[in-house]
Amino acid sequence: MQLSHHPGLNIFRAAIALLAIIPLLNACSDEGGPTQLSEIPKTTKQTAPSSFERLNPALNIAGQAIAVDYLGQISTDFSQLRVTIGQLQSSIHTFISETTNENLDLARQAWLAAHSGYELTTLDRYFAIQVLNEAKGLELLQLQYQINHWPIIPGYIDYVDGYPDSGIVHDINVALNQETLRQQHGAFDVSEVALGFHVIEFLLWGAPKDSGTRPTDDYEAIEELSQAEAENGYTLDQLGNNRRRVLLSITADTLLEDFGKLEALWVEQQPQIRQSIESSSGSEVIVILADSMVAMLTEELLLRSLYPMLNGNYSEGIQSPYSQSTQNAVSIQLSGLERLLLEQQTENGTTLDLVFAAISDEFSEFFYQNFDASKSCLVLLYTNADREVASASNQNEIEVVECINLLTNMVDHIERLKFELID
Repeated sequence: MQLSHHPGLNIFRAAIALLAIIPLLNACSDEGGPTQLSEIPKTTKQTAPSSFERLNPALNIAGQAIAVDYLGQISTDFSQLRVTIGQLQSSIHTFISETTNENLDLARQAWLAAHSGYELTTLDRYFAIQVLNEAKGLELLQLQYQINHWPIIPGYIDYVDGYPDSGIVHDINVALNQETLRQQHGAFDVSEVALGFHVIEFLLWGAPKDSGTRPTDDYEAIEELSQAEAENGYTLDQLGNNRRRVLLSITADTLLEDFGKLEALWVEQQPQIRQSIESSSGSEVIVILADSMVAMLTEELLLRSLYPMLNGNYSEGIQSPYSQSTQNAVSIQLSGLERLLLEQQTENGTTLDLVFAAISDEFSEFFYQNFDASKSCLVLLYTNADREVASASNQNEIEVVECINLLTNMVDHIERLKFELID
């Protein structure tokens, strides 16, 4: 296996739009195979060492060592996250068996912990897309769509204001089992989501409304039919509360299963990826690390969130509107990027930050100014994002534009690193 590289990839958006489209990974060679590291023009090593490699042999080796260390960190992240998602599953089962306010609160806390853990792996997964071959990359994208797609259509799942009988919960023609939910997931539109973190989020919190979050009563088991229900031919397992209980449990089970598949995919591929990294030049590996960061910032924050908000689709840019925790998710995503820069290191303590600073004199001076400002800007923006869309004002637009500018500056500083590597 050779290490694949997919620069400029519109990773997530294109995949969820039509997961069957093979040309999604548009950095393929003319013969249809993945672009190999040795085929990447100009920005990476070709037949002779680049100027960077000749002038900075130690840092060149360091870039390679940092990437190998990062592989271990990704495995650790995934392993820990599997445990955390298992705890979410357990807390939901406890809540269904003992339906109390306290257990609902504990289930919500477990969701926040598990979702935060998943967002910490955001950069890990963008890196994985860069280094997996085309088939495995598509498999990873499909799993991510099942695990964490947003925005969702809440009325596709359960009742919303004005539609008390909407959604899978109330559609007795939809059998509640894992196979059926997989068929329902994105059956007609990518936002018609029946699986993943944000379905569980909506089931636990409900849609934001003046009266507060979803009441525990929504999950009280109904053990006796009313006279009207009996006369209309209903059975107990067709009642909304009872179906909601089953749906929440199955969705939690499926989430753990799907993430287990994602982790297994990584574990299976990691030895070959490590071998490819060790046989590649430091410049090639540095470009892949840089491209992973650019892809995460561009796809996850700009394209999926801030640009829709700027275009007036305010609600589409909010990742976790039901738990109102988008600001936490975004902050954790950025922390994952900061961790790669400052914590992954060689045996002598060289970090990726030091490698980048050696490549570009402007990196240390300007990147972190924009990083800190971006983090503050985004946290403030998403903290206020639970305001009614109708109240979105010019001030909101100004805040969105400010965040876009800061993030774009970050992307530019990382992109410049690749130009410095050109011989």
